[in-house]
Amino acid sequence: MGRTGLMICSLLLFLKFFPTAEEAIDYFNQKRCVDGKALVLPSQIRYVKYFERILTYFNGENQPERRCMLRGFRLHQCPYWIRPSITISNNSGVLFSTRKHPKTKDLMPEDFWIRAPKKKMVVFALPMELGLTELAGDFQIHFHDRQGDFYCWLNTTMTENRKILNGSDLDDFDKRKLPSPGFQVEVVMIDHDGTLPTRSKVDSACNGSDVTSSGHVAATDGGVAGHSNRSDIAENDDVFSDSEGEETGVSKSRQAQAASGTGLAHPDHASNTTTEEMRNLTQGAEQLSLRSHEPSQINASKEPTAGGAGNPAPGIEIRHLDSGGASDIKAIAADASVFTFGDEDYESE
Repeated sequence: MGRTGLMICSLLLFLKFFPTAEEAIDYFNQKRCVDGKALVLPSQIRYVKYFERILTYFNGENQPERRCMLRGFRLHQCPYWIRPSITISNNSGVLFSTRKHPKTKDLMPEDFWIRAPKKKMVVFALPMELGLTELAGDFQIHFHDRQGDFYCWLNTTMTENRKILNGSDLDDFDKRKLPSPGFQVEVVMIDHDGTLPTRSKVDSACNGSDVTSSGHVAATDGGVAGHSNRSDIAENDDVFSDSEGEETGVSKSRQAQAASGTGLAHPDHASNTTTEEMRNLTQGAEQLSLRSHEPSQINASKEPTAGGAGNPAPGIEIRHLDSGGASDIKAIAADASVFTFGDEDYESE
């Protein structure tokens, strides 16, 4: 009934029986059903309005599909019981799913939705990636939630890059078990031409100097240098960027290096500094290794390691963040103080 009603209402508009989509839908609902509830799905009503805009502004001609990158979502006024998994699809099939993506497939939805309690919302985006998936034309967002699924269809050409949907704009949201007054879904997209941003020569040179400046490559991958590289990536990702008035410790250190004339301008000094730091770490490791044999330090060895196995290791145990998606999201959720899409600041817990 819904798909037939969508086509009939569009035909009434095309034949100029009614000037607006609302009038065509009201007429069809009154004639089709006694209770006036024939065309009621928000997505179907939305597409009748899309067709009205095509007739009004584009003389009935279809417009080329606008290519976008789906950055992520914000759930406004989101209660704790709404933590859905997400599936993005179009008429050809599934484009993205949190249940299958490497960074989220091993996580519960409560883990990859980042809370921003001061703004009364939760945020979802993939850290250190441009976005979730490319979009062009019609696409569906399906939220799988334990209290009941809800979804919506949108079109990139007819939708702005930041689209806020109320509960009444989401299909089947009114059938959920628990009410959620004020709940909104904000869809965040950016224009995308299909090309991925290339790394700058400065970043490439910096990474090259990190690898060749010291012979302790294996140790730096799991220790201080590895953590710094991850922080650099998180800082450059505007999904988790700082607001205008706030700066991370990494950005402050970069500014201090620039002011003092150090950094990339003096690779020899950076190499000497890295070597000196590794020498200090090695000395500290030897001291801790000697102390671990003393009886008074037995309890200290019972602390869990980063991998959670709790196996004792000779010397210092340098924490290593896995390259997997679960570690990426958990590390950023623990370390980053602001989660944004590059426009506003949202503090996490």
